[in-house]
Amino acid sequence: MDAVPRPDLSYAPRGGSLNLEPERVPAGFRTFRHEAAIGSGAERWAAASAEVLEWALQRGAGIRVSTPRVAVGDDVTLTIPLLGIVPVKAYARVLAVVDEPARRGFVYGTLPGHPERGEEAFLVTIDDAGTVRVVVQGFSRPAPGIWTLGAPVLSFVQAIYTRRYLRALDREAH
Repeated sequence: MDAVPRPDLSYAPRGGSLNLEPERVPAGFRTFRHEAAIGSGAERWAAASAEVLEWALQRGAGIRVSTPRVAVGDDVTLTIPLLGIVPVKAYARVLAVVDEPARRGFVYGTLPGHPERGEEAFLVTIDDAGTVRVVVQGFSRPAPGIWTLGAPVLSFVQAIYTRRYLRALDREAH
């Protein structure tokens, strides 16, 4: 049985979302970075670090995810309830898992069929004072076709979901 070829990412190059290095962000893409404090201390850090790798930001934002845990190389289907009523499928590939002393999470890149082109990093950080934060950063632009025509609506929806991501691990917000 022949293996089904995997689709290429819907943009090039890749890898710029982790540190938002301008030379690694394709021309014509906008960069973004949002963060929110979600608590403090080693216990909060440990819990949030584990949850981010179980798609907790996405699930907490109301998105269905096709895999239980983040794994490098996995192609995933995210089902996003657009405006709360229309399910939109968004396809992505996990490009990296981040496991550093003060930063954990992952990066995904979009595949054809995703409403946007680009990368997003979903991270949990802890600083020297013990403050734990969720960070969502990356670069994107609308995918061709209807998504380009609906760019203002797409930007609005992306802002809504980014706020939901930032609240997903905040124990005090629930």
